[in-house]
Amino acid sequence: MEKKRLNRNLSFLFFAVYWVFACYTPFLLLYLQDRRLSYIQIGIVLALNSAINILFQPLWGYLTDKYISIKRAAYISAIISALAVISFTLAHEFYGVMFSIVLFVIFQSGLLPLMDSLCYKIAHNYSNIKYGKIRLMGSAGYAFSSFFLGMIIARTSIDIIFYLYSLFSLFILLFLSKLNFREENTEQEKSKIQPLKVLKNTGFMIFLLSVTIGSISYGANNSYIGVLLQETGGSTQNLGLLWFIVAITEVPIFFVINRLIARIGSLNTYLLSLALFSIRFFLCTLWKNTSIIIMIQFLQGLTFPLFMAGGLDYLCSLVPVEARSFSISLMSALIFGLGALIGNLAGGIIIDFFSIFSLYRVIAAVSLVSLAVALTLRKRKPLKDTEASQKDH
Repeated sequence: MEKKRLNRNLSFLFFAVYWVFACYTPFLLLYLQDRRLSYIQIGIVLALNSAINILFQPLWGYLTDKYISIKRAAYISAIISALAVISFTLAHEFYGVMFSIVLFVIFQSGLLPLMDSLCYKIAHNYSNIKYGKIRLMGSAGYAFSSFFLGMIIARTSIDIIFYLYSLFSLFILLFLSKLNFREENTEQEKSKIQPLKVLKNTGFMIFLLSVTIGSISYGANNSYIGVLLQETGGSTQNLGLLWFIVAITEVPIFFVINRLIARIGSLNTYLLSLALFSIRFFLCTLWKNTSIIIMIQFLQGLTFPLFMAGGLDYLCSLVPVEARSFSISLMSALIFGLGALIGNLAGGIIIDFFSIFSLYRVIAAVSLVSLAVALTLRKRKPLKDTEASQKDH
């Protein structure tokens, strides 16, 4: 009974967290355009968003491995970001937007990697809890939130998303309070942990290099897919539909992802995602039709879940359990931070000087470079410390 309640509350927590994140991420570009920023200014703002992720996501992970519980850190992140997000409604020019980004993202950046770390930590102790089946609830929350927000924004204004972010954050706090789980390590034991030692692992560093390169493509797509939609005749309501499709297609794949990883291995799952990313981005360059662009996004279900679940599982096979929060946060910082930063800056420049279709040709090629780097991991000898990861699945 306790296991079922824990599973249910963790699922609802993921649903709430991703519902809230959909009040910000899918419509950030629309907000920046509403403030009449140029594409170069937009690229700078998005790059700043990514830079803060790079700096603070690993810090959140390090703090939870070394000093405080994941649950306490999640409370801090959720509460302060829910208050800070309101500052966006008061920002009407470039530097005001920059200030809001810094204030908000410092605290918001920790929440997603903290959720992943919490899920893996709980799954390590409870065999009935699987990351894929918990994470699919996040995709469902993101999908429905994006869809409804697209319609709400079309009838009101873009500023509504920030008030809703703050309001819906109450549900994160509610389900965090219902999550009855205690971490194994006491504060005294945490102080002895040395999470930075994982940086000496060569395989881990090669994997992070591949993740960073792949995330240049993923980050540029996430930031500028709204531009692609506009260039092919789409509207704000179409943008909500697009993000609904992007997220909802992940749900069935996350449901079966543990079986896929068990069958072909976590590294092969990750490699397959990179190949499919390249195909997906290249397909976006072949048609200038909104309906076709939206249909191509159904491939999201075969790309991001494989990338995230396969990558996280492979990462967990490389690092000790006590250093997972830092390692997962570092991976998240590279996906949503460094890789996205490069993608945002380069993407804005490419769109300004060439076109959105040129950008998608470039990121299709970049995905192949990431695949080439990751393929070198197959030549390495099997690791001896994979048991910890296998227990989670």
